[in-house]
Amino acid sequence: MRVPGFLARQVYVAGSLANEPGGFRLQARNGIGDGVLVGVGLIRVDDQAIDPRQISAQRDGEDTVYRAIDISPERPVTFRRGDVVTFHVAGWQLEPGEHDLEVELDERNLGRLTVAVRDALGG
Repeated sequence: MRVPGFLARQVYVAGSLANEPGGFRLQARNGIGDGVLVGVGLIRVDDQAIDPRQISAQRDGEDTVYRAIDISPERPVTFRRGDVVTFHVAGWQLEPGEHDLEVELDERNLGRLTVAVRDALGG
C-alpha cells in the first residue's frame, strides 16, 4: 500500500536529509501509532536502489543499532507512537539540492507500505 503524501509528510522529518562521514542520514517520526516492523524492502534515492546491507537505524535515546538486513518476521522491531528514528546509509554521499526518497517497509498487520518523499540537502 502506498502511503498517501500527507501521511508520509507526517512521518518523515523534513530537513533531516544530511551527509555525514561515510554516507548520509535522514529521520522519521512515528506520529501514527504503534506497530511491528517485520522487513525492509526496496529503498531508493533518485530512482537508484540502495543495498539493504548499507542501511542501519537507531531510535533516539537508545544505543541499539538495527541493520535493515536483520529485520524479519523472526526478528521484528517494535516501534511506538512518538519514536524518532535516524536512518544511516553507508557508502553514499548526496549532492546539494532536492532528492526523491522511497522506502518499502513491511509492517506485521498492514503489510508492505511504500513511503515516498522529496527533501533538499543543503549545500
